[in-house]
Amino acid sequence: MSGGVDSSVTACLLKEQGYDVIGIHLWLWTDNTNDNSKESGNFLQNKCCTLKGLSMARMIAARLDIPFYVLDFEECFKKKVVDYFIDGYGKGVTPNPCVECNRHIKFGLLLGKMKELGADFVATGHYVRKVTKKGSGRKKVYELWAAKDKKKDQSYFLYVLTQEKLKHILFPLGDYTKTEVRQMAKKYGIDEVNKQQESQDICFYPEKSHVPFLKRHMRKSLLKPGPIITTDGKAIGIHKGLPMYTIGQRKGLEIGGLKGFENQEGNPWYVIRMDTDKNALIVGKAKELLASACKARSISFIGGEKFTKPLKFQARIRYHAQLQPVMVYPGKGSLKAMATVKFDLPQRAVTPGQSIVFYDGERVAGGGIIAV
Repeated sequence: MSGGVDSSVTACLLKEQGYDVIGIHLWLWTDNTNDNSKESGNFLQNKCCTLKGLSMARMIAARLDIPFYVLDFEECFKKKVVDYFIDGYGKGVTPNPCVECNRHIKFGLLLGKMKELGADFVATGHYVRKVTKKGSGRKKVYELWAAKDKKKDQSYFLYVLTQEKLKHILFPLGDYTKTEVRQMAKKYGIDEVNKQQESQDICFYPEKSHVPFLKRHMRKSLLKPGPIITTDGKAIGIHKGLPMYTIGQRKGLEIGGLKGFENQEGNPWYVIRMDTDKNALIVGKAKELLASACKARSISFIGGEKFTKPLKFQARIRYHAQLQPVMVYPGKGSLKAMATVKFDLPQRAVTPGQSIVFYDGERVAGGGIIAV
């Protein structure tokens, strides 16, 4: 329970359905910035677990007459999510910390605490559906489906779930739209949660951009300026440190008006890739951002399918990207080997470090991490 409308309505729904509910608030790591520090008199807060949110969650739990606990996951969150984020940028990729938070924190460490508390399920306010089907014999098969509300659907971030984990997870909001959830908050008499501000950006630093955060926490040796080089090998500028940029970036390159190196199509320059060995930022034309295939590592399938032959799916290469038909070819050896994903139509700005998630209709089949 974050104190927001989604988790609060989730608790109300479960209580109404007859579940014996325990409210859990996660306290996570937050960035010690100069303007948000103990020295300045401000209390450090993560966007997902503010003091206001904690107070609201505690109040809703009291109103529902359910036990309420605050669990300190700060150390694990720092190691598994924040350090992963920093290390990824240091290696020249654009990591997805929300996927790792779901993998290690919400549906990792919290599932372990669930068992300690004697509970049967972890329930969250994610907009995604869990579908239970009959498998062979008496065995149940658990599937993850996109939410009814496609604008709020969060299935992209949950492809890392497994059969054993899904067995103990509930997603009560998957069949509702956000508008319906807000209306239910009024019905349950907790309309005040509708006024809580929703966190749209990465939760563990206060700014909208990752750049100030990396400047505070990354080794200075990884933030060295270096050459900006076109795809045909011409040096046309100096970058401010490779972690400051992402694939497909257009603004902030400061090379648009260099005489003699104008983009001949009359269009801006775009970041095509990072050459970490040479500390070089490679830029090119918009058409050079298109890719007909990519490599993917750490492939996993929710149903535990064996990945021994090419499989046809629709895939999403970033959150809210349009689904695109693909063929996924297994690497040699095992699921851990590098897979090849071929797109039916070339895709723009396929970004190493981001997740590529495979869908079979509404069902999330699995996914992996786009590799360099």
